[in-house]
Amino acid sequence: MQHIPLLASTLLCVSLVSHAGHPLAGHDLDRVRDTAVAFARQHLAGQAAEVRVEPGALDSRLQLATCSEIQAYLPPGTRLWGRSHVGVRCLQPEPWSLVVPITVRVMGDAVFAARPLSRGQSLQPADLDVRRVDLTSLPAGVLTNAAQALLRVPGVSLQAGLPLRGDMLRGATVIAIGQAVKIVVAGDGFTVTAEGSALGNGAVGDVLPVRSASGRVVKGVVSGPGVVEVR
Repeated sequence: MQHIPLLASTLLCVSLVSHAGHPLAGHDLDRVRDTAVAFARQHLAGQAAEVRVEPGALDSRLQLATCSEIQAYLPPGTRLWGRSHVGVRCLQPEPWSLVVPITVRVMGDAVFAARPLSRGQSLQPADLDVRRVDLTSLPAGVLTNAAQALLRVPGVSLQAGLPLRGDMLRGATVIAIGQAVKIVVAGDGFTVTAEGSALGNGAVGDVLPVRSASGRVVKGVVSGPGVVEVR
């Protein structure tokens, strides 16, 4: 899965002008909440997941001056994720501002451990459980697609039902220390292969030192079982 980026308040503001002859009454807190919710929904539009925005309660004792033009904005450092808030201010005729609490729920897929997982176990489809949940209730970095976990291995043992984060998993080892490997040297218009031995364990994508038959040590990227590419 994947998380929604922080939005800069200086760039995210929208003015909502009341219809002529219908100014915002001082006691009309519902319209203040509606303004905050509309602002949040506008700036969360286009997300792949389903987004829900729920307004929080405002103090019914608030007495706001009549306003003909109100503006919603995102206070500095605020993120539209989980429990959050949106600022609403009056531009004219008499300035005022307040903060409206909101709750943002992002409904999307998340990957969970379908059963207890052992350290170093290569994950298979039966080990994974994909559920549709509120992503804001889960830790950052939770995987949102089973393909992100397949054939990877946990760094530690994990209990069943745990949401899986990318930092919990690593690539499965495809080269072991001391193993004979093919060293592929690629450049513009040429490819040279040589034999060598691995000086460490490596998964696909790891940078691994290898010793060539001549004794020279070079570093390359593991591209598959027994293959290290040097560029």
